[in-house]
Amino acid sequence: MSPKLPDVDIDAISSLSEAKQILKQVLNSFEQFSQVYEQQQKEVIELKQEIAKLKQQPPKPQFSSPQNTSFSATKLTKEKGTPWHKSQRKPIEVDHNENLPEVDTCVCGSTEFQAINTTTKVVQGLEIKRNNTAYHGKKKKCKSCGHIYTARIPEAVKGLSFDSNTQTIASFLKFACRLTHPLLHSFFTGFGMQISYGEITTILQRNSKKLHPAYTHLRIIGVKRSTYLQSDATGIKRKQLKTSAMVNQHLHVVGNRFLSLFKITRLYNAAVMNGLLGKQGRKKLYVSDDASPNGGKLKVKRKQLCWIHEDRHYLKLSPRTKFYREKLQSVITQLLEFYHMSKAYGRNPTADGKKELRSMFNAITKQKTGYDALDHQLMLTRRKRDRLLLFLGYPFLPIHNNQCEQDVRDVVMIRNISRETKSLAGDRSIERHMSIIQTAKKQGLNVFETLHGLLTGNLPLSVLTANSV
Repeated sequence: MSPKLPDVDIDAISSLSEAKQILKQVLNSFEQFSQVYEQQQKEVIELKQEIAKLKQQPPKPQFSSPQNTSFSATKLTKEKGTPWHKSQRKPIEVDHNENLPEVDTCVCGSTEFQAINTTTKVVQGLEIKRNNTAYHGKKKKCKSCGHIYTARIPEAVKGLSFDSNTQTIASFLKFACRLTHPLLHSFFTGFGMQISYGEITTILQRNSKKLHPAYTHLRIIGVKRSTYLQSDATGIKRKQLKTSAMVNQHLHVVGNRFLSLFKITRLYNAAVMNGLLGKQGRKKLYVSDDASPNGGKLKVKRKQLCWIHEDRHYLKLSPRTKFYREKLQSVITQLLEFYHMSKAYGRNPTADGKKELRSMFNAITKQKTGYDALDHQLMLTRRKRDRLLLFLGYPFLPIHNNQCEQDVRDVVMIRNISRETKSLAGDRSIERHMSIIQTAKKQGLNVFETLHGLLTGNLPLSVLTANSV
């Protein structure tokens, strides 16, 4: 619905309060017209780009307009007044020790020494070398009974052209280090190995099948042991091999501080999310944004909405008049203070803190600023009261969904580097590899050793769910 100018009768104004009220109506109409103008400008640019594409003209460079800096959109994730400290480095693991040569005889001829102190220097190193193995065997026949015996190939390499270490390295470099197929090929051939692009794909898909039990373990045991779950989703594409048509898909991540579970689906709705969470996940507390798939049809115990997503609605407002910019800045400052107090409450929950936060939420959302767009957004926030303040009853719940957004980022970077997958098997490979790699990192495990242990069957699945929250 297009905005309309207020019907003002100047001769009917008889007091200062009536004049102020009419002026506010005019200012609100001005803000509405400004939003419509900006939207139309975007549509005009998009139409010009489409026309240029149809005419096969090169696209014009796009320069982003300077942001409105009349009010400071302070980052809400930065702790207020928290000093920055450099994180401590973990101690270096030592694989073997070597004693340095010592002097036995002094220049004066004495052989008696007193130890003053000891010194240790750790030199880090990595040994990467080719390890091609030729297995020689004979086929023998017993001269007495005629029984034939054939030398057996080790089960670990039976039917394979590459050993288990090479297979693990391929998965590690592809998904943990984000190497493309050409780089993987260059890496292996650089050591004198004979391997093709197709063989690399075969190795990755074979590893994907081997990781299926670990992935199922995360979906069942990992979700079951979680006190709460978080979720997020992003768009992802797949190119069909036969037609080369692009298929729009959605990459989901469900997890928490110790769990990451990825899934690629064609649709993104409540039914898909219910299926992804499973029976165990529907009994959990749930943290997410306010997207429609996370609405009323989602079957979970209770829902905590992300405060970062909620605050972004206010940061998107861009009033043109100074009067409304000051109003918006005041509300953003209040929300910022509420955010930091909420995080402090999660670290040290008290009855007084709970009461103060409820009172503060009511004061912020019930205020009237006169800026219609801002007042409307405050009303929408007030309607979400129960879902935004769930953390008051469950202080261990995070009040933001940053963990899932960070989890998704790694997969998005792989997509940007290696482009889209080309088959369902490729989708499953990303899901399983990234779920195990991300969970291993959160569990404090060595990623390569965890991958190798799971692929060779020498590591129990329980290591992926040793820690839970």
